[in-house]
Amino acid sequence: MASTTSTFLPLFFAVLLVALASPAHSFPAGKQGDLQALLRVKQSLGNPATLKTWSAESPDYCKWDHVRCDDAGRVNNVFIDGEDDVHGQIPSAIAGLTALMSLSLFRLPGLQGSIPTCLTTLSNLQFLTISHTNVSGPIPESLARLHSLDSVDLSNNKLTGSIPSSFADLPNLRSLDLRRNQLTGSIPASLVQGQFRSLILSYNQLTGPIPRDDAQDEINTVDLSHNQLTGDASFLFSEGRPIGKVDLSYNNLDFDLSKLVFPKDLTYLDLSHNHIRGTVPKSLEALTTLQTLDLSYNQLCGPLPRLHGVMRHGCKPYEHNQCHSGAPLEGSCHQL
Repeated sequence: MASTTSTFLPLFFAVLLVALASPAHSFPAGKQGDLQALLRVKQSLGNPATLKTWSAESPDYCKWDHVRCDDAGRVNNVFIDGEDDVHGQIPSAIAGLTALMSLSLFRLPGLQGSIPTCLTTLSNLQFLTISHTNVSGPIPESLARLHSLDSVDLSNNKLTGSIPSSFADLPNLRSLDLRRNQLTGSIPASLVQGQFRSLILSYNQLTGPIPRDDAQDEINTVDLSHNQLTGDASFLFSEGRPIGKVDLSYNNLDFDLSKLVFPKDLTYLDLSHNHIRGTVPKSLEALTTLQTLDLSYNQLCGPLPRLHGVMRHGCKPYEHNQCHSGAPLEGSCHQL
């Protein structure tokens, strides 16, 4: 018995010393990884005062600013916005936040460099926002590996190159906003398709036709304005679509408006500054929810239908149309 006791006591004290020497806060592997990743992100961004709560001395990161956690204590949301003291490139350490579902880097003028391909390791990511920054370079094709993506907002940056065709293959993507970049090339085939609720590609340098899609889909917002698109876009206005906003202004589109039947849920329609011809269709009368209308600076002709739904917007939406065969549209409006 004495021998057993003499063996047990040293072992007991050894275990006790190890326990006392351990940090007061211990984390499972995933949580420890989140803590270290966040601290590296802060360092990569120049240790800004904005992230002053991100400190190893306060390791309960779920209480830090700009961070949210799930029920298991894993980081699932990082949002840094509207701060001028954030500088550098998008940190590759973000890839260490393996439970991340939402990443928002918004209004950070000091953020630059390219979008890192390591973001594709975030297999749970559903919402990605990198907007109003100085991030540049191409959009990585590898983002299409993130099959959980529901919304991608890369607007108001300095992105160049073409739109990855692989975006059309993302099974859960419902909203894509790439406005106000320097993107070139054509709109990938199948991008204007049923899976999207919102597609915003305005203020780029896109060329060629809008890819045709005759599906009866769920798309609600299409904004392709301020590009160099050509051809026929009339297929966007099939009667069965629940489309609410269409902005195709400031392009080189050329099609006949005369016989179009607009979707009844349309609330915003801007086709100005194109080469659209024909006459204003009577289906405009049925758009009782239409709040914004602009058909100016086209090649539309009169006479204008004597209908309340046509005239309740005034004459401004019909101005500056260069009719090549028929009654001038603007004059027809002022005669009503």
